Amino acid sequence: MALIIRNQTKCAICGTIIDQEDDIITTTHFISSKEDPLWRYSDSCMHKRCFLTWEHRAEFVKKYNAVAREFTFKDGAYHEMQADGIIRIRG
Repeated sequence: MALIIRNQTKCAICGTIIDQEDDIITTTHFISSKEDPLWRYSDSCMHKRCFLTWEHRAEFVKKYNAVAREFTFKDGAYHEMQADGIIRIRG
């Protein structure tokens, strides 16, 4: 999971500091190829407001879900990112 230090960590999308009161979206490292244009957003932190208006949001969510679906819990449950960036357990 991304390391976040409020009032120091920068949003991966806009580059400004994540403040104490900001709603945020974070992910684990799920894109392994540095050649992938979305790689720098994997294992990162973003303002939720930036994420919701980000032009690559749908592609990012789709890619996250494709990778996350490969890793299931013993009971068949898995992580799924919603369109708003919230990650829930399904299954």
